[in-house]
Amino acid sequence: MVRLYALTATAFLFIGICLVGLSAAGDRPETDSCELRTWALVSGAPEGNPLVTSTSYRLRCRVGGPFVGSAESTSYALWGCGAYTPVEAVFFASATEPMCVTLRWSVPSLDGVQGFHVHRSESELGSFEQITTSLIDPANPGVYEDRDVLAQIEYWYELWVVEDSGLEYCASQWPASATTGGRYVTRFQSFTRSPFRDQTAVAFEIGEVSGPIELAIYNVSGRLVRTLVSESLSPGRYEIAWDGHNETGQQLASGVYFCRFDAGGLHETASVTLLK
Repeated sequence: MVRLYALTATAFLFIGICLVGLSAAGDRPETDSCELRTWALVSGAPEGNPLVTSTSYRLRCRVGGPFVGSAESTSYALWGCGAYTPVEAVFFASATEPMCVTLRWSVPSLDGVQGFHVHRSESELGSFEQITTSLIDPANPGVYEDRDVLAQIEYWYELWVVEDSGLEYCASQWPASATTGGRYVTRFQSFTRSPFRDQTAVAFEIGEVSGPIELAIYNVSGRLVRTLVSESLSPGRYEIAWDGHNETGQQLASGVYFCRFDAGGLHETASVTLLK
């Protein structure tokens, strides 16, 4: 009798906890958002298998709560405590390989959708630039792999919808982010702007290089006009600005100039056009 009473009390306690949880979830406005660090997919991955390398993402709860239990849906689902929470308008990014960011999304409907574009930035505040050259076919859920990335950089992404009418709009309420892994490789990436008037920058990466890095500007006659870098640098990605002035601060004349990059055994040259 005592054992039956204990079991009954435990059962009522469990039901009571569940009801509290249902009430709290059901009272949430559908515009609420939350952040999670563990994910699984209703389809496309084993149930209950978390994507442990994912960062945190915001999302909007599916209309019609309470938001507990399992559900058959093409939407992604939140994983935890053995229950799935169906959600809509989800967009998130994961560094699935050292030099690859995988984007996954689900939208409420594909009616009238011609396809998707992905925009990217290295800052949450932008500016975002389109990185897809052609439309991504409409699918729910959708997947895109960004392999044009650098090592150890946090990238931010937006998902844009292109309707049959030609209208384009951002479907993600917040940008999703992921930080790439990998190692830096010494390489020269040329100028960020050419031609330029006021300022440009020389972009490059430094891996494990011993000795000083030399970065210098020469005119068409081969005369040194400006030294930008002459020192040892730690591994990383760099952008060194140049304003079109020489060593003494004088404005150089319009024309073509050359930048020479020397790092270890790597020697590269790139041209840039200065306009005034």
